[in-house]
Amino acid sequence: MLCKLVRRFTKLCFVLAAFVSFEHRTLAQDHGTYHSEIDDLLTVEKVSVLPFTDNLQGIYARPLEGHFIQLVDKMHRWDYLPANSSGPILSPEELETSPDKAKQVSAGLGADAFFAGRVTKGPNGVTIHLSLFLAKDGKLLSQAVLKDYKQFDITDLKEQIQRLLSEIVQRLPYAGRVMSREGNRVTVNLGLRDGLQNGQMLSVVQIIKAQRHPKFNFLIHTDKEIFGKVKVLKVDETLSFGTVVTEKEKGAIQKNAKIGTIDYVSYPSTDSLSLTPSPEEALANRDDSKIAFGKDAKPWQPGPPPTFGQIGGRFGLGQFQENASIGGLGGATATDNMAPSLVVEGEIWITPEWTFHARLKQGLVSLKNPIAGSTPGKLSGQMSEYEAGFGYMFRFGPYIWSPNIEPFLGYFTYRMFIDDTTPDVFSTMEYNGFKMGVRGSSPLGPTMSDYGVGGEFCMAWKPGLNESPRTSGGSKNNVIEFSAFGYKKIGERLKAQGQIEFDMYSSTFSGGGTRANPANSMSLRSTTISGGIYYLF
Repeated sequence: MLCKLVRRFTKLCFVLAAFVSFEHRTLAQDHGTYHSEIDDLLTVEKVSVLPFTDNLQGIYARPLEGHFIQLVDKMHRWDYLPANSSGPILSPEELETSPDKAKQVSAGLGADAFFAGRVTKGPNGVTIHLSLFLAKDGKLLSQAVLKDYKQFDITDLKEQIQRLLSEIVQRLPYAGRVMSREGNRVTVNLGLRDGLQNGQMLSVVQIIKAQRHPKFNFLIHTDKEIFGKVKVLKVDETLSFGTVVTEKEKGAIQKNAKIGTIDYVSYPSTDSLSLTPSPEEALANRDDSKIAFGKDAKPWQPGPPPTFGQIGGRFGLGQFQENASIGGLGGATATDNMAPSLVVEGEIWITPEWTFHARLKQGLVSLKNPIAGSTPGKLSGQMSEYEAGFGYMFRFGPYIWSPNIEPFLGYFTYRMFIDDTTPDVFSTMEYNGFKMGVRGSSPLGPTMSDYGVGGEFCMAWKPGLNESPRTSGGSKNNVIEFSAFGYKKIGERLKAQGQIEFDMYSSTFSGGGTRANPANSMSLRSTTISGGIYYLF
């Protein structure tokens, strides 16, 4: 009898052990369901602060770095780890352009993310640049910039540092994290400082996709999935305690689960209907009533930065000159000192490096026939140029406006139509072929970052020539173009640009053509000053 009881007890223990093991595996599986790779990547528990840099031998960097570390250390959303890195001190811009350098810097920190800061004093004020980088991939997570601040006092700048830190936190893709879970009770790293109240409902989200800028890799947008709700039961200064109200699967909400936005508004339930708006619904009772108007009034928010390309146009006036050396007639030169032209051009940023360019240019010229006795005496001309090609961008910074150099290759067609004359003087010339060159631009330093300069140089490789209505025979052709420009940022998506261009198309002929007086050589030269507007999208 005793042996029978022992066998039954042993069998029952095996069944219980198997059930516990199965339940443990089920929960472990459920817990992992809501931890995507990108969600784990964006989880920040520990942060560090790299030494700040400035252009005044540490006069600003040292006190502002110390104050910033105190602010970070007091924050309840993460734990602060002192930075023990050695080697050269890198600025935020240097780290933004090289994620590999950022990962090397973070290797010895032991933190999930780290801050880098730079202070620059210039004639227009103080500029402070703060960036938060992820340690795992070295990419920019959040950023805030104070530009040309007119106060130079350390105390004022410390207040601005605190404001910039708040901006960085607000731009993070989630508001807080679940610190722990026991049963259905959870602890959240948000409290009274963050505006939480007893009874408030919090959404628990999983980040399933992150969109970064195709050129500069900073975080633009994240897609989230709500998989649970937590009701706040008790709120302390920096922590809150609540209970899980709902979740997609049992045990889905675990440590480091993300808390979504916390600025939802709750309204008391009512059983009555009324056409009179509540105080919360009446614009006149709102804090922003002086600037709020219209249906569903919402606060203004800045638009996203341009990410896909730009398009623009310029109108110009210039000097056009055509020269020819004609057998039997001698040299001939005609000039138009007020030749108008219009340029429309654009580019598409296919990848962070590769770009596609297209350009259309149209112009008019009016020339005096340089050969006595040749008719007509007044010649009209029309210039048409079409160009398309690809470039490979080397950008020395994380922004669209950062310094850059871009080699490019494209195909072009240039046609200058000129009235036919008797006897022949000038011909209609049409050049075409492959064009190669390099272009680039750069802002005028941190103190004049709204202004910039640039230039372009290109030449054609063995261009072809079609001469009409009659020809001077075989030709050897050369095409050279170069330009310089300056721009002024009107906004994040708009700029004004002025440009000066120098173009030279020339040919030498070997004879055997259909002209009665074949040309030995012919050239088209133009200098154009233009200005216009460009839109970045």
